Amino acid sequence: MTSSTALLKIENLRAAYGKIEALKGVDLDIKPGEIVALIGANGAGKSTLMMSIFGKPRAKAGRIVFDGVDITQMPTHQIARMSIAQSPEGRRIFPRMSVGENLQMGADAGDSTDEQRAEMLERVLTLFPRLRERTSQRGGTLSGGEQQMLAIGRALMSRPRLLLLDEPSLGLAPLITRQIFEAIRTLNKQDGLTVLIVEQNANHALRLAHRGYVLVNGLITMSGSGAELLARPEVRAAYLEGGRKV
Repeated sequence: MTSSTALLKIENLRAAYGKIEALKGVDLDIKPGEIVALIGANGAGKSTLMMSIFGKPRAKAGRIVFDGVDITQMPTHQIARMSIAQSPEGRRIFPRMSVGENLQMGADAGDSTDEQRAEMLERVLTLFPRLRERTSQRGGTLSGGEQQMLAIGRALMSRPRLLLLDEPSLGLAPLITRQIFEAIRTLNKQDGLTVLIVEQNANHALRLAHRGYVLVNGLITMSGSGAELLARPEVRAAYLEGGRKV
């Protein structure tokens, strides 16, 4: 069940790489217990928004407020301690470390007790049984789908209240994509986890999400429930028809 108060509130956010302004005044909010999808074409600024929440790149204007605390200028390591975790685009696991060591690195980002770490590890391995089978295997030897499971599992190990997922289905087979989306749905329904997902597959993302936003050239141009956006002719024409998945 969602609350009327936003867990994450982004107001008039602007961010740039040098002289190139990637975000031009973005407003977005996520309530506790929601899954919110952010869709848009390549280069729209989706990943920039995700990274700006963690302070890289640093917002040049606007505010990012998490659970009532302004984190806009907070150092990245402090933001990570605020119960926000990210599974980044490209996974970025530690390839020479084992699956178990990668998951341990995720736990180290939080302030969990040993008992809480053990409970979360069991939760992750239950969600992603393939990781249980490969606990001692090096991360770099996993398949692409297994590495994505590991990246999400590593993020979950810090026991976040907000999980940021950047392109979780990128490059994956449809069966693996369905398994990962089902795990996200389970985490939301059973654990009440709040999720912001950037996803190339607009159809999957909007069917999963309670609400969605469309980002075009650094600006939010549409928002609504996942079902509402799926039904919008302009959304279907730009992101769904003809097999486009952006």
